[in-house]
Amino acid sequence: MMQRDDVTVRMAVLKDVIRLAELDRSIFSDYWSEKAFISSVDSKMEIVTVAVLRDTEEIAAYAAVSYVLDECNINRIAVAPEFRGRGLGTYLLGCIEELLSPDVTIFNLEVRESNKYAIEMYEKFGYTVLGRRKNFYRCPTEDALLMTKRKV
Repeated sequence: MMQRDDVTVRMAVLKDVIRLAELDRSIFSDYWSEKAFISSVDSKMEIVTVAVLRDTEEIAAYAAVSYVLDECNINRIAVAPEFRGRGLGTYLLGCIEELLSPDVTIFNLEVRESNKYAIEMYEKFGYTVLGRRKNFYRCPTEDALLMTKRKV
């Protein structure tokens, strides 16, 4: 996987679930429960990765994806508010794509249309908007943009 001096990316384990659920609750209005994270961590069709700060061993960001054959859905990429602006989301996205290559060639995701930082990041990685899900998100109600990347 890609290397950074300040962060280690590894697969999430069950002992991470409480921290992941806490982070998710602080970031998303449609947050996942501990039970949902346990299910994802235990699944053979999903991957949950965590970005751990090397100096404090704190989980600063995480990504959760599901995949079947050559297609992946990015369910979550999240960075703790106090660690934003350090490129951790970008780093995790690169790690996920590298980890799943060359088997996965299609990556899909939904993103709030107001999340300009995330949209910009995905576009830099070659994702394009293919559609919209009307009123997909709650609290606040907002459309989701459907973004896809196809690797050749």
